[in-house]
Amino acid sequence: MLINLRRVRFGLAASCVLSAVVAAACAAGPAAAAQAAQASSAAGSGIPASAKDQLASELTAALQLADGHGVTVALLDTLVSPISELAGKLTNGPNYAPIAGYDTTDGTVIASLIAGSGTTTTNPFGTTGTAPGARILAEGILDFDPNSATLIENKYAASGTWQGLVAQAIRYAADHGASVIVVGESGATNSDALDSAVAYAISKNTVVIGTGFATSGTSSDLQYPDSLPGVINFSGTTLSGLPAPQNSEQYAANDSVLITTPDNTVDATGPDNQPYQAWDYYPAVAWVAGTVALIKSLYPQISPAMVAAALAMSASYHPAGGYNTTIGYGLINPLGALHEAASLMNLSAKAKPGSGVLSAGTWLGPTPPATIRAVQHSVVKLAGFGAAIIVGAVLLTLAFWLRARRRRAGADPDIVAAATGPPPAQPGEVATPSELA
Repeated sequence: MLINLRRVRFGLAASCVLSAVVAAACAAGPAAAAQAAQASSAAGSGIPASAKDQLASELTAALQLADGHGVTVALLDTLVSPISELAGKLTNGPNYAPIAGYDTTDGTVIASLIAGSGTTTTNPFGTTGTAPGARILAEGILDFDPNSATLIENKYAASGTWQGLVAQAIRYAADHGASVIVVGESGATNSDALDSAVAYAISKNTVVIGTGFATSGTSSDLQYPDSLPGVINFSGTTLSGLPAPQNSEQYAANDSVLITTPDNTVDATGPDNQPYQAWDYYPAVAWVAGTVALIKSLYPQISPAMVAAALAMSASYHPAGGYNTTIGYGLINPLGALHEAASLMNLSAKAKPGSGVLSAGTWLGPTPPATIRAVQHSVVKLAGFGAAIIVGAVLLTLAFWLRARRRRAGADPDIVAAATGPPPAQPGEVATPSELA
């Protein structure tokens, strides 16, 4: 099954940006009940109320080191509208799920949260993303029915179809310079095409990020491509002291979860520079994609496995035992991830010279090993084989001479047959391999 109800997770917030006071009132209105219902979300995960301040400080410090410049984030969702915050940074690639009058709100909101450059002269309410220097390569793998706020065109959502679309989009992104791929859809059924596409992207040093969703209604069930080897998956956590999501998302709670990220309501930008509020998946994936883009900006050659290790080792508020399937290794830490990535990239593949360290050419024995001979042959046999080869060469020469004489006498029937080809197949027949030989 493919997730097709994401549009209900954000709403237009144009009336909530007239002033700071009105904005606060709007956020407190529809979100108040959700905040009360989810007040224990962060506390239940062991993440304290002070986490929001620490995380804000970590992101601010991380952005002093890198902003995602030089990194292309492929967003596999809807295509993205050209908004002011993405000026000069947006490329729309193929749309694998085209429908008439398709809606770009979904992709545009996510793109603004990842790579938005903030307020501009044309948009005073612009969004600053988690990696404002990054570029966006948008590809359409789903398109919302323009006549419905929640439904995706069924022909693109069918099992056996969506996997192929996502696989094509992943390969396109990997072949067109993407360092990070955000896959906006997942489902309960894998396919060979999807599996091989993810492996292909990872082989090209591209980081693939999952959706964090639980699509089957059971959080422990694995989803794809989220659970494929090498994919970075996550969950969302509502932090205390920030506007809560306006509805509750069911995130994955299985071994695919690497870290958790905030899913609180945030401001975003949609088509025509319209302000939106977004929550759940939207801010959560932006935290992951932005942090990975910062890492890739500083260390372009870092492998996806090392990126995952940096995220895990740097996570704040590790759960008891170091890991659980709800929040993974803990809350994302952008600054810490950059430091861990630096440490990993500085690791040497060999030990430094010193006491107790042998050189690479040292023999681990009293004398160098003798030449290895895998097969021992008798000298007499080898001489016999040589004589047989000589006789064979003489016979082969004689055969060519006789064949040349035959050609001078008349056309070679084998050549004539090859020129005319096999007899044409009759209607309804298929030429056999022997006829084509």
